[in-house]
Amino acid sequence: MRITNKYLTNSFLSDMKKNLNNLNKIQGQLSSTKNFSKPSDDPLNVQKSMQLNTSITVNSQYGTNIKTALTWMEATDTTLGQIGTVLTNIRNNLVKAGDAAYGQDDKDKINDEVNQQISQLAQLFNTNLGGEYIFGGTQGLSKPVTTESYSITREITDDDGNTITDKYEGCISLKYADKDGNVIEALPQVVSDDFNVNNWTGKSITFNVNGTDYSVALNASDESIDDVIKDLNDKIQSNSALKDKINVVKTNDGNIKILAVDESDTIKITTDISDMASSSGKQLSSVAVDNIASDKNIEVSQGVVLSYNATAVEVMQYGEGQGNDIRALMDRIVHHLAGQVESDTDSNGDPVDKNTTGAILGSDGKYYVWKNDATEAKEKLTNEDLVDIDAASKQVLKVRSEIGAKEKRMENLSDQNDSAKISLTETLSKIEDIDVTEKTVEYSTMITVYIACLQTSAKIMQSTLMDYLN
Repeated sequence: MRITNKYLTNSFLSDMKKNLNNLNKIQGQLSSTKNFSKPSDDPLNVQKSMQLNTSITVNSQYGTNIKTALTWMEATDTTLGQIGTVLTNIRNNLVKAGDAAYGQDDKDKINDEVNQQISQLAQLFNTNLGGEYIFGGTQGLSKPVTTESYSITREITDDDGNTITDKYEGCISLKYADKDGNVIEALPQVVSDDFNVNNWTGKSITFNVNGTDYSVALNASDESIDDVIKDLNDKIQSNSALKDKINVVKTNDGNIKILAVDESDTIKITTDISDMASSSGKQLSSVAVDNIASDKNIEVSQGVVLSYNATAVEVMQYGEGQGNDIRALMDRIVHHLAGQVESDTDSNGDPVDKNTTGAILGSDGKYYVWKNDATEAKEKLTNEDLVDIDAASKQVLKVRSEIGAKEKRMENLSDQNDSAKISLTETLSKIEDIDVTEKTVEYSTMITVYIACLQTSAKIMQSTLMDYLN
């Protein structure tokens, strides 16, 4: 085989190009500190790198979610402690009011202080964190609680023994509020008990809307809870009298909940469905109250969703029935301090019902009106009210304990998240990052090879006559 000058030149240029490419690659790795800059450099590891980068991004978001939930729970824990302190102060005032030496004027002064403490409770229930109300449930952008001022008209005995009509001003009542700040009533939830689709198919539900009955029949072909809910909602929306008045939803535990869309509508439910036996005959609670009572959920790892809030309804409700909550209890305390007690008959001796003027719903589910009876009022202050406020304080402590347990779990999840982040980052580094020492040695070697290549070619490729021709 004849070796020509052109062959030597071409071989030299080919080898020089390879050396320059290798030198360029190593120089690029040193400047970027990465093993590859494009997929063709290492397809398999590039794919792994992309997957790991995605996992790190997702893990980082989970970490942010966990920190958000922790901040929320810390604020909730602090506020619940303050609510508990206010309830303790109110209890101390009740004990003070039970002293035989205290007359009605003294009790009115205590009542003034209690009303200020009720206002403080409203302020605490409306605690805001980062633009959201921590006890507002899913209605977090608006205050869950509002207050109403009212006065108590009563008959008292003056210093001369005469009975006079007196008005006690400045009473404060706690109320739930909708997104517009309007007062809404909290009613027991109308929800199924251990839903079984076989108990629903082919059955019917009657809704009494503002005094008129409307029946909705279910399909016999419904096979799941989702089918039943869709069936009910479709038929409700197709009925002009029910449209946009009732909403049917699925609860987290797999039951059916039925709600009134508008607080102003009085809607009652009647059905022979066994799953709804405990709710048949009840009035539907509104969507607004359901939002206040709803949990806020957050995803803390793949497929793991946790609730992280406490709601105003959860904190206030310390027993079964509408009367066993802090709102109703505060109203009773204020009236008892003013010398009034509940009566199940009106001034004419007739039984009190929902339509009686001034009727209130008691903890036993019956309706009452207020009557003047200082002796019985004092008895209630030192007995029933103390028992109830202790129960309310226990409920606040129970919710605070649950928040504390969730907070501890979130702290553990935060540690796990940090460990996962470190593990993922280390794995990614092993794939992506170069060994700087090793690459520096390689770079020096390639420089030596490149220089040697130039020197060798200079000796092999001798000058010819053509180099001197112009």
